[in-house]
Amino acid sequence: MRTTLSRAVSSAQSAADAHPRRMVLLLLTGCTALVVLPLVPATQALTPLLVLLAAVFALGGLVGGIQLHRPRVRGGWQRIALAMVLFLAGILIRPWSLAQDGPVHYLGDVFSLSGYAALICGLAKLARAHGGLRREVLCDGLVLTVAGALAALSHLVVPTAAISGRPALTSVLAGIYPLVDVVVLALVLDLLLSARPRTSHRLLGAAMGAMFVGDLAYAIMGTTGRLVGPPVIDAPFAVGFVLVGAAGLHPSLADRQLPGPRTDGSPVQAWSPRRLTLLCVSLAGLIAAVSVPGPDAELHRAAATLALALVFGLLLVRGVSAVNGHARARAVLLRRATHDALTDLPDRAEVQRLLDAQPVGAEQAPLWVAFLDLDGFKRVNDAFGHHSGDELIRRTAERLRPLAPAGAVLGRLAGDEFVLGLRGGEEEVRDLAEKLLAAVSAPVQLPVAEVVVSASAGIAPVVEGAVAALRDADAAMQRAKAAGRNRVAVFDESMRRDTAEDVELERDLRQAVGELALEVAYQPIVDIGTQRPAGVEALLRWTRPGCGPVSPVRFVPLLEDTGLITVVGLQVLREAVEQLARWRAEGVVGTSFVMSVNVSPQQLLDRAFPMAVGHILRDARVEGSALLLEITESSMLHEDEGTLQVLHDLRSLGVGLAVDDFGTGYSALSYLRRFPVTRVKVDRSFIRGLCSDPSDEALVRAAEAMSRALSLAMTAEGVETEEQRLALQAMGVRHGQGWLWGKAEPALVCAAVLRSAGRDGSWGVVETTA
Repeated sequence: MRTTLSRAVSSAQSAADAHPRRMVLLLLTGCTALVVLPLVPATQALTPLLVLLAAVFALGGLVGGIQLHRPRVRGGWQRIALAMVLFLAGILIRPWSLAQDGPVHYLGDVFSLSGYAALICGLAKLARAHGGLRREVLCDGLVLTVAGALAALSHLVVPTAAISGRPALTSVLAGIYPLVDVVVLALVLDLLLSARPRTSHRLLGAAMGAMFVGDLAYAIMGTTGRLVGPPVIDAPFAVGFVLVGAAGLHPSLADRQLPGPRTDGSPVQAWSPRRLTLLCVSLAGLIAAVSVPGPDAELHRAAATLALALVFGLLLVRGVSAVNGHARARAVLLRRATHDALTDLPDRAEVQRLLDAQPVGAEQAPLWVAFLDLDGFKRVNDAFGHHSGDELIRRTAERLRPLAPAGAVLGRLAGDEFVLGLRGGEEEVRDLAEKLLAAVSAPVQLPVAEVVVSASAGIAPVVEGAVAALRDADAAMQRAKAAGRNRVAVFDESMRRDTAEDVELERDLRQAVGELALEVAYQPIVDIGTQRPAGVEALLRWTRPGCGPVSPVRFVPLLEDTGLITVVGLQVLREAVEQLARWRAEGVVGTSFVMSVNVSPQQLLDRAFPMAVGHILRDARVEGSALLLEITESSMLHEDEGTLQVLHDLRSLGVGLAVDDFGTGYSALSYLRRFPVTRVKVDRSFIRGLCSDPSDEALVRAAEAMSRALSLAMTAEGVETEEQRLALQAMGVRHGQGWLWGKAEPALVCAAVLRSAGRDGSWGVVETTA
């Protein structure tokens, strides 16, 4: 039977979806027929059967609709379905019960009133789930309920109860249905006004209106002492049942998008036009009910006084609630306008206002601003998406909050920029800024991966106002980034000039990239034992017109920040590989000679990068084993599957992978085992103190032992003295790079040096002619 019902409902649903206008027309036609047929003498006898069939349709539509659409507020619709079961039972049992004496006589009313109780529970659950049953909404509904109850009590219940010659309970029951209907209609209006109206709710409201008309007709008839009327009086019930069944079958029953609970304290359509209309109608009804006295003038006067007092109290609560709601909403809107939505920290304008509002005076400690900017935030966004970037920003804010002293101003300016305004001495502020950097630099476990980002900070005193202080702290932060990142810089006047120079520097750098004015220099990589060249590292150089050479420490981060590094990186890679091919053709180097090229983390985010490397190697007719790509430790800290796949694709070309500046970041065996690297390059900072600092010597020995254990080659960077070379040779380090064998030189000069060193392993000064 359930399968048959499901098929029938599914078929009806398909038809409704395909021809909505036809279904509306069919529904209107059916309801019109249910009203007209009881008026025709030839069909009046069919009225009880029509009401029974309509009730069966209502029950079947609800049960089938609940099974088909699976509404989120299933409990509410199930209670309404239970009400239909009770109504159907009342219809079936009423003709028999009315012919009985004693309590059984009222059995039909018991089922009907129980049905209304279930209906009220179902409507209340639907209203609550859709944002109803709030204070403002309840007040509106109760005003309507009080007005309707006064009218029903004075003009229906009291006159009906006063009829003699029958049990008082019979008279009371005859007039009580309109009172119940007033509650039902109040809940329906609550449902329709509290949420975005849905078709199923509108149909349900129309059904309750039709049933109210039927109950009202019976109640009016009851005031004359009659309990049975003409067949047409049952037509509204048949129409109501059909509309309930249609509500159950409609797709909007699913309610896939329920409004979430309001946590901002804002009112629910506090004084919307629809609510004002309902309130005015309710008050007009109350005035009419008070003005027209009932048969019992004294009872009417007492009921009217009570009703007016209740309505006055409700309107007072309604007004106070609306005012408070608007005050809360205004506070919420003000906070949204002045605070960052992602972190709930003050935004730039609010930070400036709070800083400018700080008291000044000789007794006050100096006011400082710490400007904090994340290093490598763009890589996280590019690798894992903006959702991960937003989560990283939220986590950063959570780490900064506990470190902000009482009375300090912590805000988020934009993107990955945070600011902290506080009082204290310069050393105190600097120490706190160092703590902020340490907190930010700890690994962060995002839903997609664990990432590590550092931060750079600049601090400046507030002297000429918040705007100037933020500008100065920003300049100091830029100095910290230029100095290597993950550090704190204190503002001085020279930084203001540097900021203007940085703008000009970026302009000239963009022009140089467009004109292919950047150059590649080559520094030898040497076999420490034989001192013969084993390869070279291609290094980017820029001579700025009118200013001379610019340090890579200054312009390479600028290339990364502007995104130009991906274009420039491929240009350098192509030129270096082609230079290797030319040196081979000229006999300068052999086939075992390796060309090393630095790769930016941004390039490793590009899935097409290995394909581009393959094209460059094929065009130059150079095998992959002759190319070594150097990556930073930060590239491995973002354990992105895309980056890992790019590295594996590069290894499939035969290209070697080296970890550059090894030991300066979060060095970990797990990274070296997980990523397909073939070589580590120990940072020059450890080589510098190799022969004077036992700890540096121990670190280099540990790195060499680890490399040997993992079958990785090792290169020592920054070798400057013969003493260092001999120490590295004694440790078993095979390759070295540094000024002991020469600095980075243009291709022509480097070729002459390689020819000379390749013959006898000597590294003297070589003169060349252009």
